[in-house]
Amino acid sequence: MALPLYLKQYVASVTEWWNRVKTAHSVWRLTRLYTGLLLSVVTILLLVLYQLSIGQMNRQQGLQMANIIAQQNMLAEQLTTEQFLEQFKLQAQSSRQYILSYQIDQKLFGRLSEIPAGLTQCPSLSRFPIWLDQFDELRLVSGCAQPMASGTLIVAVDDESLYELKAQFISASAVALLLAVLLGIITGLVFSMRVLKRINSFNQVALRVESGQLNARVEVSDHNDEYDHMALHINTMLNQMQHSFETISGITDAIAHDLRTPLSHLRQQIESELLAKQQLNQPTEQLQAMLNKLDEILFTFSAMLELTRLQQQKESHSQHFKAVDLEQVMIDAVDLVEPLAEEKQQDVSIKSATPLSIQGDATLLFRAIYNLLENASKYAGNNAQISVQLTQRGFTVSDNGPGISDLEKEKVFQRLYRIEKSRGVAGFGLGLTLVKAIIQLHNGKIELLDNQPGLIVQVEFLN
Repeated sequence: MALPLYLKQYVASVTEWWNRVKTAHSVWRLTRLYTGLLLSVVTILLLVLYQLSIGQMNRQQGLQMANIIAQQNMLAEQLTTEQFLEQFKLQAQSSRQYILSYQIDQKLFGRLSEIPAGLTQCPSLSRFPIWLDQFDELRLVSGCAQPMASGTLIVAVDDESLYELKAQFISASAVALLLAVLLGIITGLVFSMRVLKRINSFNQVALRVESGQLNARVEVSDHNDEYDHMALHINTMLNQMQHSFETISGITDAIAHDLRTPLSHLRQQIESELLAKQQLNQPTEQLQAMLNKLDEILFTFSAMLELTRLQQQKESHSQHFKAVDLEQVMIDAVDLVEPLAEEKQQDVSIKSATPLSIQGDATLLFRAIYNLLENASKYAGNNAQISVQLTQRGFTVSDNGPGISDLEKEKVFQRLYRIEKSRGVAGFGLGLTLVKAIIQLHNGKIELLDNQPGLIVQVEFLN
């Protein structure tokens, strides 16, 4: 059966609200939990208070009615009918709180002129109105009928004041619960935001370290609480990690720096020997191969030293940044890589959405984009489709080649790491490492995604 339009709108609104609740921020989740706990405590206290006050009065009232019924039963068994009726009339007239009546042979004695319709049998109580002379008004009473040997006993109690007290208690309880909800939401929000503010400080430091800022540290407050203890441990760990990284980088850079000078001298000697043999028309293939290999080694050492410089001098670089038109940088990089792509019959295209300008170093950004295009041309294979596209916050470089497995997408950014299947292609595993360092230098992030088939390199700048 189809739902009416207004019901469909109501169901859609409820569904949307529930989805928002399920995906709420941690602040709201903690606030709801705190408010729920506070509401539960207040509810339990109100229930206990009810049982100790109104509940106790109800129990006392029921106990007194049971005692009256038991007393009348005993008197009815011990006295004659006339004697019982005489004492009953006296007791019915003297009782103020309880209304007593006794029916025998269709005659009714006591304070009731007739038996109310639908009167239940004791101990169940039913409410009915009667006129009370002492109040000079019509009031509701609770009573029941108890069959006895010679007739039926009717016992009722004027509990209208008790019902008014119950109504007041329920109203006060509703106000107390509402105040508990408001208090829970307010204090829960304050508490949750203070707690999550500390947690977010840890997350911010983790993001900065992930982006390459190894000098980032968690702020330690004066409270000396568990968060401060955790912050001290994390800072100690980051200090050790930074020291280890700087030690390893220093060793590799020292080796690269120390070896670059003798290798440069060796290159000069090989080049001189190569020129001498060319003048004598002697074979130079071996010398030329040695010279090419030596150039690759020197290029690797230079790249390692440049990588360290980029990672350690971020602040000094950012002071010299200027506005850079990314679209023009992309065009220049594509122009340079096209000869390499034509050798493999690859198609390189540019897709621009809206112009994007960022503060940065045009030379370094050009190198990053060119390295990504060169990697795509190297590993995508013949007849591949390569595309570089400008986005609202950065750019992407995609191809339809074999791609990279999920297990190796983070490893390829490490120094000198090469995928096993790509070891047959010329390179030393520093291209993506340099690209990541350049992107981080410009306050950006780089991510490798699946193109199905192929690879998408997504770059986004945060400022």
